[in-house]
Amino acid sequence: MSEEHAEVVRSAEELRVQRVRVPSERVRIRKEVVSEVRTVQVPVRVERLVVEREPLDAAGDGAQGDEPAGAAPVEPLVIVLHEEVPVVSVRVEPTEVVRVGVRQVRGEEAVRAELRTEHVEVVTEPVAEHTRS
Repeated sequence: MSEEHAEVVRSAEELRVQRVRVPSERVRIRKEVVSEVRTVQVPVRVERLVVEREPLDAAGDGAQGDEPAGAAPVEPLVIVLHEEVPVVSVRVEPTEVVRVGVRQVRGEEAVRAELRTEHVEVVTEPVAEHTRS
């Protein structure tokens, strides 16, 4: 008695996941200058001329004896008045260091795929008997 046999190769899809590094975003770093107007109140001093007058009495108090009455002074009296004025200067000073770097953050991402598998079904049927003639 010899044995007969048949073979069928069954296959199944297998999920294989790889990681590929791809660019995701481009970042440009730039500085811009923003101007603003500032108003600062600065206290200043100004010299003002003050004129004080005193009446002369009949006894001649307060009169200068060197000059004759009604004569003009020899040299004019000069007084220089001063005032404070704000002087504005602008200086650039470093205020902050901004560091930009790249950091890798680990995480997980779910990958979903539909896989197909072959199934083998064996069906047996009765064989009709052959009649011998």
